[in-house]
Amino acid sequence: MQVVTDTSSDPPEVSRASIKLARQAIRDFDLIAEGDRIAVGMSGGKDSAMLLALMLELQRMGDMPEFSIHPVHLDQHQPGFDREGFDRQMERLGLVCEVVSEDTHSIVQEKLKPGQIPCSICGRLRRGILNNYCDSQGYTKLALGHHLDDAIETFLLNLFYGRRLDPLKALTPTTRADVVTIRPMILIEERKIAAWAIQHEVPVIDCPVCDTVPESRRRDLKGVMRQFQSLNADLHASVRTALYENVEASAEP
Repeated sequence: MQVVTDTSSDPPEVSRASIKLARQAIRDFDLIAEGDRIAVGMSGGKDSAMLLALMLELQRMGDMPEFSIHPVHLDQHQPGFDREGFDRQMERLGLVCEVVSEDTHSIVQEKLKPGQIPCSICGRLRRGILNNYCDSQGYTKLALGHHLDDAIETFLLNLFYGRRLDPLKALTPTTRADVVTIRPMILIEERKIAAWAIQHEVPVIDCPVCDTVPESRRRDLKGVMRQFQSLNADLHASVRTALYENVEASAEP
């Protein structure tokens, strides 16, 4: 395990609107309990960067259950990953980051079938490694930076291709480790996160594998969402209410 050094700088502020939505998700889905040791999965992307800043701000407010924050990054040995850029991002956020080194890239390449997109295999490996690591370190929760657009896209993927009505869960227990995955930003639109990163000049690191895949159902659905928005400018608010505010908070069995 490696560690990205701490610069003791203040992380960029998150808007009140985003804080409000995160607090709503935490309250409605019971995401944080007293004494939680929360690992924050850091990929280098804008989503995990804002998640860390948001969690720090919630912690400073002092009116929530007391919890600790532990940024964790999985180094997957992907060729072309901008390690220097990632270090600059952590310096901007101002926290120590634990780096777990596992060569999942080679495993993914071995398992790939002709024409298959690597993201699903990579995601399963990544989640398993992070869950096991968090369990070994005594972390009770693993916070991930999935947002409202991720939730909508997942719902549509499951509807169109999985033949089921299954939105992304705000809270997901795991069966292989005593760690619960939480998604505090699940009610926040992606455009708000992108604007935050630009406003505060936070370095954003693209995935050197997923972002180079020419064909992606999830990427296609982003185009579909843009078309839907031309019909309803309040699309995100409508779907957020339908998926998460008209149902009781529940976890996967």
